[in-house]
Amino acid sequence: MISAATTTPASSRVGWTSARVTALIIAGAFVVMATRLALFLDRYTVNIIYWDQWDFLNGLFDGADAWTLFRWQHGPQRQGLGNLILAVLYPATGWNGRADAAASAVALLFAAVAAVWLVKRLFGSLRPWDAVVPILFLTTSSAETYVVAPNIAHGPLSAVFLVAYALALTIRAHSARCAALVVVNFLCVNTGFTLLLGGLTPVLLLVLACAPQLTRRDRTIYAASIAASFGTLALFFYGFVPQSATNCFEFPYARPWEYLPYAGFVLFRPFGLDAGVDVARLLIATSAFIGMAGFAAYAGFRLLRTRGDSIFWAVIVSLAGFALLFASATAVGRICLGIYSANASRYIPYMMPGLLALYLMIRRFASKSPVAYALLPVFLVACIAKEGDKIARNEAADYLKYKQRWSECYRSMHDIDACDAWAGHPVYPQPAATRLQQKLDWLEARHYSLFRDGGRRGAQ
Repeated sequence: MISAATTTPASSRVGWTSARVTALIIAGAFVVMATRLALFLDRYTVNIIYWDQWDFLNGLFDGADAWTLFRWQHGPQRQGLGNLILAVLYPATGWNGRADAAASAVALLFAAVAAVWLVKRLFGSLRPWDAVVPILFLTTSSAETYVVAPNIAHGPLSAVFLVAYALALTIRAHSARCAALVVVNFLCVNTGFTLLLGGLTPVLLLVLACAPQLTRRDRTIYAASIAASFGTLALFFYGFVPQSATNCFEFPYARPWEYLPYAGFVLFRPFGLDAGVDVARLLIATSAFIGMAGFAAYAGFRLLRTRGDSIFWAVIVSLAGFALLFASATAVGRICLGIYSANASRYIPYMMPGLLALYLMIRRFASKSPVAYALLPVFLVACIAKEGDKIARNEAADYLKYKQRWSECYRSMHDIDACDAWAGHPVYPQPAATRLQQKLDWLEARHYSLFRDGGRRGAQ
């Protein structure tokens, strides 16, 4: 008898082998990037509460209930699911300041896995080029996310939610799609600066509701989803206190022409473009913003042409549209600090889904266009090259020094002002405003954070 293996077509065997090689390449990229990120965290994170953490952890210090923690407002954003995770994480680890950074890294790992799943959902199969996805998400260039004042609600969870939002759009059944979008949108609006998605969701749902093949029941479901998305916005604003993230905020800004390059620097920051005032950098940044705006507009045009009947373009609109909204809002809110403030690496997680959208576009047209195919290695090399970002590593080294020195000083002297001076950077800008001394006393009485185990690894 002839075995089944003998009769298997050669093309099938080749396809299976190719799929296995692709899986190994992508898995290898995950292992390399995750290991590199873990080593980065182990090297540069410190067991101490720092800067904004003294504020957004107020609810945990005060023993607030789960709903209060979920609704906790920190500046213009709410903490949402982030605070609920921290409410479990901090008590379980003795308020270890390194735990939030580790949780943020795990969140971005989930985002990377979800992004690979999104690629497969959109294209049916994976290709070796898809190894770029873990390189995008598991980067060390977003050093602030981990080494300054880690906050899983500010960036990492938002990246997860944005990819989950895109995945929800790939669901074929309209009722399930709408239900998933409503839930993910609720988490987005109430966690971090993905609150900006709250204004995009009703519009996107309205476009999707115009798809020609929908039944009356389907349109009713979309109408209910639009109402639910407006309900989410209403809940967000209930009890909301308008706050600016900067004391110098003014709108409109005295030099409004600076908005465009500032937003461009935010968009291009993942690739290591250092903000500056020289003409070349300003032109590159302005071009980056115009390019992303054109990209998002083109995706929107293609989606409208299909009357909302294109999953691919709906995904691109959601990812690229959010990146554009976030960069623009950041420019409006922070331009008063000067162009150099666009270098903040903590905003990179918000840009990752936008870069994913660019990759998805290149991936889609690579089989049809030689130009798009040539862009695949260019994009891959650019993503690898960004990992040589010296700005991020220098920033991590500086904060490692500040935190270690402050931790060692306070355990020895118990003098906030003296330790701020000794460390070269305050642990919080206005100690009295956040009841810093009472919080330090609370931690010490319980042997938490920098006081745990005599301060061992209070450092590291």
